[in-house]
Amino acid sequence: MKRLVWFLVPLFVLISALVIDSRSTGLFILSTALKVVDARPVEKNIAYGESAWQKLDVYPQPQIADVIVFVHGGGWHSGNNDQYYFVADAFYQLGYTVVVLDYHKYPNGRFPQFVQDVAAALAWVNANITSYNGDTNRVFLSGHSAGAHSAALVVSDQRYLKAHGLAPSIIRAFARIAGPYQFTPKWPQYIGAFGKENFERMKAGNHIDGDEPSTLLLHASGDSAVGPFNYQKLHSIMKRAGVPVEGLLYGDDFNHISIAIKLHPWFTGEVNVGRDVDAFFRRQR
Repeated sequence: MKRLVWFLVPLFVLISALVIDSRSTGLFILSTALKVVDARPVEKNIAYGESAWQKLDVYPQPQIADVIVFVHGGGWHSGNNDQYYFVADAFYQLGYTVVVLDYHKYPNGRFPQFVQDVAAALAWVNANITSYNGDTNRVFLSGHSAGAHSAALVVSDQRYLKAHGLAPSIIRAFARIAGPYQFTPKWPQYIGAFGKENFERMKAGNHIDGDEPSTLLLHASGDSAVGPFNYQKLHSIMKRAGVPVEGLLYGDDFNHISIAIKLHPWFTGEVNVGRDVDAFFRRQR
C-alpha cells in the first residue's frame, strides 16, 4: 500500500501543478502529500516575537545536529510555513535540525519589517536551538525568492543582527536560491512593500563589505520571474569584496518554482538541488 502511495502522490502533485494556476495551492498540495506519506517530528508555531506572524517551526533530529534555517518566498505578500514542509522534509532527510520561519507580509508588513523578522528569528535560534538538538556552532541559512532576499540583507546590512547584539558570523554558510537581490520594484504591490525611498537600501549588493558568510548562489537561466541578472550581479559584487562565493546556474529547463521543488528528492531527476546545497554546507564545516 505504501508503495502505491509513493507512486500516486507525486503523480497527483505534478498533475495539480499543471492544472492549478497558483503557486501557493501547488506548494500546499505538495507539502500535504508528503505529510501523508512520512510526517516528521515537529514543534510548530514557536514564537520568536510578539506578533502573530512571528512564528517558526522546528524539526529536531533525535541527536545534536547541524541546523538549517529556511526563509520561504512568496513575493513578500504570501506564503506560510505549512506550504514549505517539503523543504523541511528534504533537509531533515539529509540529517539537519530544520527551522522554517514565517514573517510579516505586505500590506500588514512593509520593508524593513520582514527583514527585521528574519534577524529576530536568527537571534531566537542562536539562543534556543540547543533545546531542539541543534548545534549553535553550525547554523546554516537558506532561503528562496523573497526569503533569500530578506536573508541576504540580514547578513550584508549588519544593522539587523546588530540590533540583537549579534553579527553575521553566527551563520556558518548561506545558500541563496533564486533571490531578487538587485531588482528595482516596478509593480504597485512591490513599490508599496518597499517604498521608493528604500530602493537603494533594499538591494543586498549595496551592503556587501566582505564580512558575509561563505555563500552559494543558486539560480536558473529559465527563471522568468526573478531574472538571472540578480545572480550575476551579486556574484560579481561578492567576488570583488572577497566574500567566499560559489555559483550554480541551472539551465533553461529550470524555472523559479522548479528550482525550489527540486530541493526534495521526489522531484530531482538528474539534478538534486537539496544535495547541491548539502554538499556546499558540508564543505564549510
